[in-house]
Amino acid sequence: MTTAGSLDAPIEVFGGLVTDMSPADLPHGVSPDCQDVIYSNGNVATRPGLQAPFGPLAGNPTINYVKTYETLNATLRTLLLDSNGILYKETTPGTLATVATGLAANSYANSTTLFGREYLAISDGITGKDLPRQFDDTNFDRVSQSGPGAGPTVVDENVIVTVVASPNGATQPAAVAIAASPNGASENGFLVTITTSAAHGLSAGQSVTVAGVGVGGYNGTFPVVSVPSSTQFTYIAGASGLAASGGGTAASATATIQTAAAHGFVAGQLVTTTSVGVAGYNGTFAITSVPDSTHFTFTATTGGLAASGGGTASAAGNIATGVHQVCVIFKTRQGYLTKPSPASNWTASGGKRAVVTNIPTGPSNVVARILCFTGAGGASFFYVGAGATLFSGTMIVNDNTSTSAIVDFSDAILLAATNVDNLFRLVELGCCAGVIDYSQRLFWWGERNKLNNFVNLGFDGGFTGPSLPHYPLGWTPDPVFAPGGTDEENFVVWGAAYSIVGNGSTATRGLITQSAVQDSLGAPLIQANTDYSVRARCARNSLLTQGTLHVNLFSASAGINTTGLQLTPAQLTTSYAEYTAELTAPLASIPSDLVLRVYADTTPNQNGQLYIDSIEIFPTLQPVNSSLVRASRVEDPESYDGIDGLLSIAENNGQAIRAAFKLRERLYFVKEHSLHATQDDGTNEPALWSIAEISRRLGTPSLRGVGIGEDWVVIAHRTGLYIFSGGEPIKISQEIQPTWNQINWQYGQTLWVTVDTKERRIFVGAPMGAATSPNKILMLDYRDLDSAEDIAGRPPINITYTGRKTATDKTRKWSPWTIAANSCALIERSDGTALVALGGGLPGVGGGSATGKVYQLAATQLSDDGTAIPSYYTTHYFPERAVEQALSLGAHRKLFSYLTMYVEGAGSLALTSFTNSASAPQAQQALPLSSPAIKDLELPINVLGERVAFQVSTNQPGTWFRLQKFTPSLRIDPWSPVRGIN
Repeated sequence: MTTAGSLDAPIEVFGGLVTDMSPADLPHGVSPDCQDVIYSNGNVATRPGLQAPFGPLAGNPTINYVKTYETLNATLRTLLLDSNGILYKETTPGTLATVATGLAANSYANSTTLFGREYLAISDGITGKDLPRQFDDTNFDRVSQSGPGAGPTVVDENVIVTVVASPNGATQPAAVAIAASPNGASENGFLVTITTSAAHGLSAGQSVTVAGVGVGGYNGTFPVVSVPSSTQFTYIAGASGLAASGGGTAASATATIQTAAAHGFVAGQLVTTTSVGVAGYNGTFAITSVPDSTHFTFTATTGGLAASGGGTASAAGNIATGVHQVCVIFKTRQGYLTKPSPASNWTASGGKRAVVTNIPTGPSNVVARILCFTGAGGASFFYVGAGATLFSGTMIVNDNTSTSAIVDFSDAILLAATNVDNLFRLVELGCCAGVIDYSQRLFWWGERNKLNNFVNLGFDGGFTGPSLPHYPLGWTPDPVFAPGGTDEENFVVWGAAYSIVGNGSTATRGLITQSAVQDSLGAPLIQANTDYSVRARCARNSLLTQGTLHVNLFSASAGINTTGLQLTPAQLTTSYAEYTAELTAPLASIPSDLVLRVYADTTPNQNGQLYIDSIEIFPTLQPVNSSLVRASRVEDPESYDGIDGLLSIAENNGQAIRAAFKLRERLYFVKEHSLHATQDDGTNEPALWSIAEISRRLGTPSLRGVGIGEDWVVIAHRTGLYIFSGGEPIKISQEIQPTWNQINWQYGQTLWVTVDTKERRIFVGAPMGAATSPNKILMLDYRDLDSAEDIAGRPPINITYTGRKTATDKTRKWSPWTIAANSCALIERSDGTALVALGGGLPGVGGGSATGKVYQLAATQLSDDGTAIPSYYTTHYFPERAVEQALSLGAHRKLFSYLTMYVEGAGSLALTSFTNSASAPQAQQALPLSSPAIKDLELPINVLGERVAFQVSTNQPGTWFRLQKFTPSLRIDPWSPVRGIN
């Protein structure tokens, strides 16, 4: 075919997808339809393929979370959460190891790294679905936890032993003579040197009594500072400038007491001796050493005492007379101090130590317990750390096994020690949807509501012991029906659980109760005229065939016995699952004997076992704290103050908080249709920080609906994608609005946004059409746009002052990608690179089932893990009106006679033409591709139409294209430029 008379209409700009305008009206330089392509200066090409850096996970689940966690020693860990509730970490490149199993299935995760740990919120995309967690590369613990369920038992110590009646029951070394020469006693400043006439046998630190020296200032009882020789010792006198003097005696003030039986005393302890024959041995002294179990030494008030026997020795202390309260705190391996236990008390008789028993032990992450006391008649609690003076015993029990201790304190020292009153305001963090770090704190949102002042509902606050059975502290075992209940330390959601085992003959087993009226501080629990529900994680063993688990409210006086939560063996499984039921309809009044009960009835069979963990009670009408953010204390990421650690974000606008981000020293919270900001004021706790409304029209339905860019963020809202850099949010997706409207917003909580700041691409994974999870990615290329202002101000089409539509390069460029991914993140690799990782979703690659794989975009990968990349690019409809006028082609039918392309790639390039509309495709001759292209590809064509668009595509594994030049040749149809009515 001749090209005589044909004119060239080259494409000079390969722009992105525009669906917000009729295809026939699109100017040169944009596309009415494209897929799975990327853009760079002057060309459009097949996108990178998907490569799996790890093998498939067991069961081929979807991958719902992927993120890089950097440990304290700068080790990079890729973390994955699959739809089976299994969390993995990458141990070495390409190798995954299981971190935890049994997490809530089909959940998403949101996390942040702070203080060398990864903090995770696990949710359904809207509200928390599992316990908040933390991972330090070794331990996978919950974030915050309940304190001990009960305080310890305390009594005065009463230890009295008999001093032997032999003459040597109390002894003291004999005196030695001080030399009578003028230099027997000399002084240099305050330091005195004594020279004795014979070896004195004293040692540094020992007390010595000097008497009879002519200069009175040398006489008295002093600790020996040093021993220059066997006949000299030094001490510090009470005055300086003393004249040299001689004569006198020096006697050790160290007395030794021998008891008739083992005394049990320790060095540093106070002891009171009475009725010893020589009065100088009697009194209250601090033990200096314990040579053996029947001897102890102390410093007497004088030296040179004769040996003596008989009498008694009793333990003494500093505790003041009066009522003292005591509570216990768990200390975890992360250093977190829990809320103290309810307080117990005892009346001290004074001058004694205290014996503390029944000290609660905690879950496996507890490394120490701290005993806290009040002064006599006081209300504030304190503890004294290691190294304090005047103490025998300690208030810090540095293990999780000891259940008894002996402590001693004076009120003066106690009240100057560490106050823990603020710990009583701590609450246990509930299941949350999201978490972010800011200003050395953690902020959590999407928390499920629960009553926080019941005791030990998670059974992590300890159990009675050591004898069996063990019952949870804070609960009261029923005197008749409690047997069968005990602790479970291995098969748990976290920490510990309560187990009830049947015997096949007792109808009711494991019945425990606690008050539902008010807590230990008098605050109300169940309140009148309020509907309450209960949720709990429960399971059974494989032997259980009969027996019903109950959680309900009961009052004998008011005849209340609510249905509550009832679970049969058929409803339970051998894995923990969460169950929810109404606990009680609104009660008109609260009887004083109303209790919360847990038990099993209907005669559980022999060895059939029921398990219950993590009970939560909440107002039925308010299951979620939708506008509440919990903030940790500064540099204390597990402490959540129930008063000062709350931020209420526009609580009256009817919207829930969905996401959060940081930008230029400010913390932003994104609700469903509004945007709010706060900032650390450097003075107050978060509850007093001011909160500003930024926008009433912009929000997101997803906790992953915000992507972090280069000093800006993009936010996916139902009306479009917006860019925000601190000013007014600006929409950047109007050009694909019809495509954006295809997102299934009923499942908008599954949507995610990620920014690849290296390749300058924004990814929006969304459920399109009828999909219920992200089945496509909307990719926005901003390669040549350097700021938020550029991205916002460079749409793909501009309207000139004359009304002409024009397209230029260096604009926003969209392309849908046919990748189903449930998660996405920019992850760091050990070689210093960063790459986009995509968690496999549904449908899987190639349209099948989930593959259980994580994928990375790889430029050298020419398929999607072996499946073809269905890549194509459609041009605008040639010629646009301006070209028609410039080439004098008129507005009627044209003949497209020839096509020239510069394109490189692999495989075969399919070419399709569309006459006037996308509904009339015409396949053209396919062209072989090579790389690099050695010449322009030329193709005679014979296409008639008023306007014609062309599509190039590859759709086989290993094929790809990069189109850099596209020039059709056309002229007025020489035979029938006007069809008329035919």
